Amino acid sequence: MPMITVIGSINMDLVVMTDRAPEAGETVLGKDFHQIFGGKGANQAVAAARCGAKTTMVGRVGNDSFGDTILKGLKQEFADGAAIERIDGVPTGIAVILVDAKGQNRITVVSGANHTFNEESIEAVRPVIARSRVLLLQLEIPLDAVRQSLAIAREEGVFTILNPAPAVELPADMYQLIDLLTPNETELSILTGLPTGTRPQQIEAARTLHRRGVKSLIVTLGSYGSLYIDHEKNVKHIPAYHVKAIDTTAAGDCFNGAVACEIDRTLAKRLTGIFAPTTDELVRAIEFATKASAISVTKIGAQPSLPYRHEIDDFDDWYRAHTE
Repeated sequence: MPMITVIGSINMDLVVMTDRAPEAGETVLGKDFHQIFGGKGANQAVAAARCGAKTTMVGRVGNDSFGDTILKGLKQEFADGAAIERIDGVPTGIAVILVDAKGQNRITVVSGANHTFNEESIEAVRPVIARSRVLLLQLEIPLDAVRQSLAIAREEGVFTILNPAPAVELPADMYQLIDLLTPNETELSILTGLPTGTRPQQIEAARTLHRRGVKSLIVTLGSYGSLYIDHEKNVKHIPAYHVKAIDTTAAGDCFNGAVACEIDRTLAKRLTGIFAPTTDELVRAIEFATKASAISVTKIGAQPSLPYRHEIDDFDDWYRAHTE
């Protein structure tokens, strides 16, 4: 029985390692190339599963060689891969990722089969959503499919998390369907139309989304950690761990999957029904996810960088070894 359902994108990541990104009209030599499973949906689902959550990935790939390779790989991550469909006539989604010597990335995505989701296809997986405690979504599939997923989850009493990436303006009625929103500071600015460069600005932008109906936000701030802000005016800064970053491609996806896993573990302890976690429980989930994402940025590639539960549980020893 799936306890976390992730509905989202599945891509083949084509990763080029280079000293620096080229300027317009310039050619530079790359240092290495990797072909790796990716997509925000798949990355977050794998992250949740490796953290120990029973996870089902709902996604789509093309009827092509990339789709063949991805399906074989994902079967090793999930016991239940039946929610991944093959779609004729469209390619599997791809992401071209350029990673520079500082571990910073630039990403271009071609959606392919990911863009074939619609309200009808989401309604078909209602039973999967209804069996879940947590639904985790992103914005690499069509917006109407995301909204339908959130609406079904609300009807079925499922806790909802939306990672609004890549950020677009959301319909006004979507916000009230979101229990936890996890933007970075740029995405927060896009959603609200407000500046988010300082702590007071981030809090004010979050309050704007609370007024639209969002219950809680985690604003991720890269090397500055993250900011938890809820509709009851609780504000908590969780600092990041400072490590030598090699590739930050999946840091956000790792964070979201780990947060979802810990929320699911919290809800599993409830005797009856589905309830929202408390502020303290959400902060503990963020602290766990911060450790997971610190590990992930020290490895190359999206899914290969996602840590397993035992690595996160042994984080203190790992961190001492990586900061000496």
